[in-house]
Amino acid sequence: MPVLDVLVLGKGPAGIAIAAELADRGLTVGVLGPSGPVYWPAQYGAWKDELHSLGMPELAEHTWPETVIGLGEEGRRTLPHAYARVNKQRLREQLLHRCEAGRVRWVDGRAAAVEHTQSGSRIRCDDGQILETRIVVDASGHRPALVQRSSSPAPGFQTAFGLLIECHDSPFSPDQAVLMDWDDSWLSSADRESLATPTFLYAMDFGNGRVFVEETVLVSRPAVPFDALERRLHQRLNALGITPRRILETERCYIPMGGALPDPGQRTVGFGGAAAMVHPATGYLLTRVLGAAPALAETLARELARDGATPVRASHAAWQTLWPRDRRQRRALFRFGMELLLRLDHRQTMAFFDAFFSLPPASRQRYLGDDLTAAELRGTMMHLFRSVPASLRVAMARTALAAPGMELAASLLRELPPQSTRL
Repeated sequence: MPVLDVLVLGKGPAGIAIAAELADRGLTVGVLGPSGPVYWPAQYGAWKDELHSLGMPELAEHTWPETVIGLGEEGRRTLPHAYARVNKQRLREQLLHRCEAGRVRWVDGRAAAVEHTQSGSRIRCDDGQILETRIVVDASGHRPALVQRSSSPAPGFQTAFGLLIECHDSPFSPDQAVLMDWDDSWLSSADRESLATPTFLYAMDFGNGRVFVEETVLVSRPAVPFDALERRLHQRLNALGITPRRILETERCYIPMGGALPDPGQRTVGFGGAAAMVHPATGYLLTRVLGAAPALAETLARELARDGATPVRASHAAWQTLWPRDRRQRRALFRFGMELLLRLDHRQTMAFFDAFFSLPPASRQRYLGDDLTAAELRGTMMHLFRSVPASLRVAMARTALAAPGMELAASLLRELPPQSTRL
């Protein structure tokens, strides 16, 4: 195979999205991944307006006009924001069509090692084949093949166990997606003690007796195992009076959140989970990937077309595109919020989200969509601090004074412009 402009590692949504964008710009692109057709087992949800902002409204396979937050004794909050299930088959077909039009080359295998030179990179695969390329983009997921990341700070983990079922008499409205239902009043003391980590129900009624239900841990450390979530989900279904007639699909979700950013000085460019692009406060990734792919592809195409272009300069520009200063500051703030959630019990967690979903709608949705500047995010977090009960403010203050607060301060100081650090 001749030398490629870009070799993409991974056949998930991130890998295929960046391959399609690069091919659209006339680059010679290869995709290295497992043999067989492109297959994405996970299901994806998104706010409907996010899909419109991406220019992809057709990806809304099913839409619920409202979104519900269940807060136990505090009642329910109904948000006037439409939620959508993403049509992953249509997304895959659209991206693969663009890849084929751009003559993307498909290579079966896995990257085992990389050797960088002045003119490019040589990738050795696990089957012994050697691939040569000017730039490597590692989109191989949360356990990346080549991207280097520090083990500190430690990530948190979002885990979930879900079922698509057929049932009689669904208790959920076909016009409302249940984004989070934190109610645990139906649990016995023994059940509550067996799994003390707060969990919530994520549920969507598709009509005609088809319902998706998922028991989710927003974030924990260590990860809550799937068998514990499966037991909790069946307990919840029993409490809701739901008896599945048939299980159509089973989903297990494991998402590292927070943790260290990759070293931006490395030659291998990360993308998607490999580049730590998961939203540290929500666990969402798909819309971030689809929104970032055009900018990353444009940067690589521009840098590789320069007179005297070098892979070192191109990879540096790519990392700066993915993680500019403001986005790194935002991530540090989100990670602090994640560390706070790790320290809250179930009742405190419900109080936190009662306050969060009472924020002004525009700020709340931009927070969830990672669409605030760092300065706006700090303002929103201070508004939230003032809104929570006094007991929760104490927990937040303790987190700020402990290691997470020190890490946040250090992260923000590192991101100050050079002139701001002069006395």
